[in-house]
Amino acid sequence: MRKLSKKIATIILIMVFMVSSGFGCKGLSAQQVAATQPVTLEYWTVYDDVDAIQAQIDQFKVSRPYLTVNLKQLRIDEFYPRLLEALAEDKGPDIISVRNVSMKAYQTKLAAMPATAGDTTVTIQKTTLGSNTIVNTASIALPTTVQVSREYVQAVANDVVMDGKVYGLPLSMDTMALYYNKDLLDRAGVPEAPKTWDDFQKAVKQITKYDKKTNKILQSGAALGTGSNIPGFEDLLYILFNQSNVAFTSKSGAAVFNTIPQGASGDVTPAMAVMNFYTDFANPTRDTYSWSEDMDNALDKFVNGSLAFFFGYSFQNPIIKSRNPQLNYEVLPMLQLNPENPVNSANYWVQAVTAKSKHQNEAWNLINYLTHSKADKDYLDQANRPSALRAYIGGQMDKVDLYPFASQVLIANSWYKGKDYDTTVAALSSMLHEWLQPNPTPERGDAEFRQNILNRAAAKVNQTL
Repeated sequence: MRKLSKKIATIILIMVFMVSSGFGCKGLSAQQVAATQPVTLEYWTVYDDVDAIQAQIDQFKVSRPYLTVNLKQLRIDEFYPRLLEALAEDKGPDIISVRNVSMKAYQTKLAAMPATAGDTTVTIQKTTLGSNTIVNTASIALPTTVQVSREYVQAVANDVVMDGKVYGLPLSMDTMALYYNKDLLDRAGVPEAPKTWDDFQKAVKQITKYDKKTNKILQSGAALGTGSNIPGFEDLLYILFNQSNVAFTSKSGAAVFNTIPQGASGDVTPAMAVMNFYTDFANPTRDTYSWSEDMDNALDKFVNGSLAFFFGYSFQNPIIKSRNPQLNYEVLPMLQLNPENPVNSANYWVQAVTAKSKHQNEAWNLINYLTHSKADKDYLDQANRPSALRAYIGGQMDKVDLYPFASQVLIANSWYKGKDYDTTVAALSSMLHEWLQPNPTPERGDAEFRQNILNRAAAKVNQTL
């Protein structure tokens, strides 16, 4: 019995050695043994659905048992500090998710995509006498800049291709749409959701309720006019400026919203008119007044049923449903000033490889699988996210939850190309706050006061380029 136990123990040790040493068993060449040595990839992400990503990673690993992938979801506010700390200690992740508007800021920390990636698959083939281990190695062609431009929506090529090289690929794409509370519209006697900005203004006036004594807002028609308590307000500003044919930023990302067009006359420039339209919703002297800087976060207000209209993205849909399953709401594509020339903002995350990764080959192979194969469609179906790949957009048009967002991905753009998005957002938020304040020097005229606000904000944004 003792001899039998020793034999069993010896067999187990041999099996463990074979697995841990990379399938170094009889019949494999030295090259195949080397190709199946254990590899561990560290993958850090933020907003992407980790369960849906993990499902595709698990599928990828079925034929690559030598590969371990540790997928970790971090809070957005801790991601960058943790990354800098890890990279400084040479313990950083191999793959990271980078927001589209932060690609320029991360470029020096990323590896450019190579032309090819080596791939090794392992198959166990059963035979009458046992099984054979079959190891296949191949060179996988990775997407070129031309392919990225042709196969993905245009915003992707504009963001991930830098200095003629591809620096990552997205799993999905997101656009801004209009969420509305059906019950609040019904109670206010608004029979249909707005189709135009004029309809929107009328509905907001009809829905908003005030305390007659304090003039405090009790029920808000819409969350517009401020920055600090409206998620994505900067994208909404970009959309409104461009819908009005007023440039917000140049192709290089420089802020130009303060530019006075040649031939402009009068005290109110086109940019000022857009700013007035947006901030009137937070101006107590205007009839569209429905929001203020001292109110709670707009998403929270929409979730608790005290806000009728909320401009948001598809990733916020499951958040709303989970926090208030009883909320009776729907989503429409973004309102357009000119439906013939629609405008929207792109919001998504790019899967990229860090420059310090010691396993860049395996990392790029995994990213290519997740973002550039049928695995991406499987991810999109499970996560219920709009597609960045043109091939899958058509199939999402008949899905109620996806249509408002997927129908806009072809016309969405990223407006920021600088290196400090947080500072830019803070500058735009301060601009809105200043705009809502009274002119301290009325003797100089309101136009000068307003133009100086625009100039200061644009200067702060351009310092981040």
